[in-house]
Amino acid sequence: MGKFKSANNQWLTIRFLIIISMGAFGVMGGAIVAPGLPSLLEPFEVSEDVVGLVLGVYTFAAAITLPLTGLLMDLLGRKVVGVSCLLLDGFFGLLCAFAPSFGVLLVFRFFQGIGIAGLIPVAMTIISDWYSGAARLKAIGILSALISVSAVVLPLLGGLLAFRSWQYPFLVYGFSLLVAFFFISFVEETKPQDDQDTKLKLREYFNSFKQTIKIKEIWEVFIHSLVLYFLVYAIATFIPIFMVTVHGLSELLGGLALAVQGFFAAIFAAQADKVNRYFNWRQKTSLGFLLIALAIFLIPYWGSGYRVLISLTLFGVGMGVAQPAIYNRATVVPPEELTGSVVAIFNTMKFIGMTLAPVTLRFIYNLYSFKAVFWLSAAITLLWLIVFSFYFARD
Repeated sequence: MGKFKSANNQWLTIRFLIIISMGAFGVMGGAIVAPGLPSLLEPFEVSEDVVGLVLGVYTFAAAITLPLTGLLMDLLGRKVVGVSCLLLDGFFGLLCAFAPSFGVLLVFRFFQGIGIAGLIPVAMTIISDWYSGAARLKAIGILSALISVSAVVLPLLGGLLAFRSWQYPFLVYGFSLLVAFFFISFVEETKPQDDQDTKLKLREYFNSFKQTIKIKEIWEVFIHSLVLYFLVYAIATFIPIFMVTVHGLSELLGGLALAVQGFFAAIFAAQADKVNRYFNWRQKTSLGFLLIALAIFLIPYWGSGYRVLISLTLFGVGMGVAQPAIYNRATVVPPEELTGSVVAIFNTMKFIGMTLAPVTLRFIYNLYSFKAVFWLSAAITLLWLIVFSFYFARD
């Protein structure tokens, strides 16, 4: 287990809890704020089509700064970047609660987005430094499970807090400062130090990175990330609307339906090391995408909203099988000195997928129907599964 073989189990547990807590805060960028967007309309005097920028600014900041975050992780170390991200998240998150205007709120969200975006990549990279083999996969599985659970619980918490005041969801980000304190106190730097000249170090780094980025397996995990989170946001965007407008359920039940997939994703992700005994990473990923494709394809055919839960269960199982395998692969494939950068770009692809799904699929929905949205999503999944199974598996 790398550096911590000599440490006692109590310190290992404390440090691991700190790291996976970072992962939980990494999901909070949109999950805890999104349910409260309507509560921002009156105090800031903005319209429904504008208030969504509170989420858009965050994802934009994440997409353009994550590659730099990865570079800094590899050059300066994991600890300084991790602490900086936690401080940015906590400080600017708290400032959002006291923003005097909508424009200032967006500026605060931009800087907060830089911090939030780096939290999961830092957590993944440190886990990669700490663990290897089955232990790494188990740790990644627990991180993945916590991310799945957080994605379900945080919107419920955000909605409850926003019901009391639009400011309360932003105050939750302040706990990131507490995590930063524990991170500084208990987590040691995991990147080996070297005394190379900075210019020489940068030159060698970029030469190595140019060679690494050409590796087919690297692009494989990048596209995995993009497709997987395209599908996650396809479900997150359209299932609540589908359940309300087609099956006549309430908004609350439509939102809770998403919790079903998150619940099963968390259960199976937490068992990633056990699943690994029976399948290799390629088999697990293929099985996960196959289950996801089947789940999405069946959604329009269920006769009632409650039967749609069968599809959401299949989707969650597919996510729980595929996501830890893909996360683990992203930390295993790159050279050790480039892990931070590759993991950061891996997460950048995730944000691109999250951004593409609502935009492209809303266009399909407006032209055609819900069926077209779900069929197209299933077709994209199967197409990528075929490419993954035949093109990337050839070597």
